Amino acid sequence: MTRTSSPATSTDTSTAAVITVIHATAEAWNTQDFSKVVELWDPAEPVPFYLAEEQDDWFIGWEPLKNYLAPAQPSPAVQGIREEMRDITVKLIAPDLAIAVWWMHFEMKIIGRKPIGEEIRVSAVLRRTAEGWRYIHWAESPMTAPMYLMKLMERDVDHEKFSGCHTRAMQRWQAIQKKWQ
Repeated sequence: MTRTSSPATSTDTSTAAVITVIHATAEAWNTQDFSKVVELWDPAEPVPFYLAEEQDDWFIGWEPLKNYLAPAQPSPAVQGIREEMRDITVKLIAPDLAIAVWWMHFEMKIIGRKPIGEEIRVSAVLRRTAEGWRYIHWAESPMTAPMYLMKLMERDVDHEKFSGCHTRAMQRWQAIQKKWQ
């Protein structure tokens, strides 16, 4: 699902263009040529900000950003990354600035380990440039550990099989309550 913020035509066009860049970001990661991700950033931005959910601190400025996103010597431990973006909401805050929030499904394979995946909340600020919309700020916000564990446990419920047990338990509970009234 993709949500937009306003029915205006120019807004719709800008919103669609921002959404296109966000999906292009996933496609760039999926090529495994991570320098393509850097190309989606505004080179005129003096100090870009990037927060990766797995890192302790922000990457502030071009050198740290490029060293993280497209290092000269990529890690041989990373054997593949896949991303998919969904539930994108865009808010134009000026004719040439947009804030976007969305969910990113992230999967990665590290050498010697099974692939892992997670759902990550992302927010970004993009600027309209001559080349189109480009990032100037990106922040990944993972769920807290208790929230994440709760979602994992909820996902593991076999709802079809549990439904009958739950119905019987609730009927029994109601019968017990009637006795005590």
